[in-house]
Amino acid sequence: MLTYECSEFKLLVMHELDNFNVAEQNIDFNIIVDNIKYAGTAVTLKNIEYLMEKFRASGDCQFGRYFWQSNMLILEEMTIDCLRAALLDIVKNKTLDTLDDMFYKINCDS
Repeated sequence: MLTYECSEFKLLVMHELDNFNVAEQNIDFNIIVDNIKYAGTAVTLKNIEYLMEKFRASGDCQFGRYFWQSNMLILEEMTIDCLRAALLDIVKNKTLDTLDDMFYKINCDS
């Protein structure tokens, strides 16, 4: 797990991004704001296209006819910098209610 901190939040990334086929990846993360932890997944549009193509072959999601994912944040590019910048914008410009709406709240003290 990788940890990134700034004055507004703490970001816990569940796994490193592989430099190979970055567009096909997604990343699970936790963000802690005011001692409240949220879980989310960051994806790109290319990642969604890749997954739907896989579903066409596997038969999942009615052979790739749809895609759904809870707690999803769509990024322009799959980088930690892009994820941090997006989360900083969300935290700075929104209320905690927005985080409650966007991500899954995890009860914790850290």
